[in-house]
Amino acid sequence: MERDDKPLRVLFAPETFNLGETSRAVEVARAVRDAGHETLFMGYSRLFASYIDEAGFRLELVNPELSDGEAAMMIAVDQGRGFRHPFTLSMVRQRVASERALIARWKPDAIVIGTTLTLFISARAEGVPLVYVRPYAMSRGHLAEMTSYPVSSGTGLPARALNRMAGWSLRHVARALRWIPRSFRRVALENGVRLPARTVEAIDADLNLIASLFPYLDQRRSAAGEEAVGPVYAHGDGELPQQVLNLADRRRPAVYVGLGSSGSRELALSILGELGSLDIDVISSVGRFLTEHDRALLPANAQVFDYLPAHRLAGLIDASVIHGGEGTVQTACASGAPFAGIGLQAEQRFNIDECVQYGNALRFTARDLRRGRLPAIVARLLSDAALRGSAHRLQEAMVPLGASNSARSVIAFAREGGARAE
Repeated sequence: MERDDKPLRVLFAPETFNLGETSRAVEVARAVRDAGHETLFMGYSRLFASYIDEAGFRLELVNPELSDGEAAMMIAVDQGRGFRHPFTLSMVRQRVASERALIARWKPDAIVIGTTLTLFISARAEGVPLVYVRPYAMSRGHLAEMTSYPVSSGTGLPARALNRMAGWSLRHVARALRWIPRSFRRVALENGVRLPARTVEAIDADLNLIASLFPYLDQRRSAAGEEAVGPVYAHGDGELPQQVLNLADRRRPAVYVGLGSSGSRELALSILGELGSLDIDVISSVGRFLTEHDRALLPANAQVFDYLPAHRLAGLIDASVIHGGEGTVQTACASGAPFAGIGLQAEQRFNIDECVQYGNALRFTARDLRRGRLPAIVARLLSDAALRGSAHRLQEAMVPLGASNSARSVIAFAREGGARAE
């Protein structure tokens, strides 16, 4: 039998068009590598492949390569802005064939995924333990406790009623829903895999690591096969530019603007334009969304970069304006400064609302932007003692243990379920 101290092989397979998902996988992979085990990444998109390369990991881009249009389609579905997805029968067949070939060649002891859906077929076909590092929102543990879910971005009585109805419906309906795209069912059967009938079970891995802050802090009840590991957010190796480091000597407040990989040019320009009226310094990582012409027309108080190691901003910023991606929210919490969040889909609004309830954040909407309310919201972030006190207290709880907790669970699970005869 395999020795308990024998190095394992762990394959990481995030959807590499999603920055939050990719950076989360890199953090867990670092902890696995530091524990003495071998790692390999695979992906279908080149969009954030460089993030993996720069972290010192080997990445194999496999076929069929995901086009920018297909990636945008998947983001739109995730944000509730569309229903079309690129998972045709041909694509699912090709992806499963590529995944199975890589698994058979590299022989991993475990596979760690984000929302890489075809690996729910491939890993099972190859008999390799599958670990899903995921947010709490819409997990089985969350569904069991859900009373409201923010499908509406509004805050009035009708929106609250709609969100309570959505919570009730999801709690009772989602657990019984039996919808799986035909392409997945057919390819699963072609590969000798019978997917569970219920949707929520079909996208459940053998082990599901809940990489969210509050389920870990609050010790919320988890469903079977789920484990709360705590926050996992990006700790990139890059350094902050000197002009950002100069904010240590700032004479006016500094506000960070970050929109992850799910923002847009229009949203970035709208936020930066609104903040141009304030006597503050604005630093932002939204450059990837902007043209050179856009940059030339930005407010004088804005410094824009394509990428910033946002975890290094703690102590340099006084507030953040962000979208609601899990990693971005966690990084904002770790800064010790309050934030305002615009959720681009229900899961992101849920992430923000968890912090609103804690007391370190405010939620704003596209309507607030259109009506010019963002400057007043940011002014409150900078002056409200209760918000700032809650942000400081939460920073003390934001010890980044999620990656090391995840690595220990992955390694133990691989030893238990993936041992091979020598």
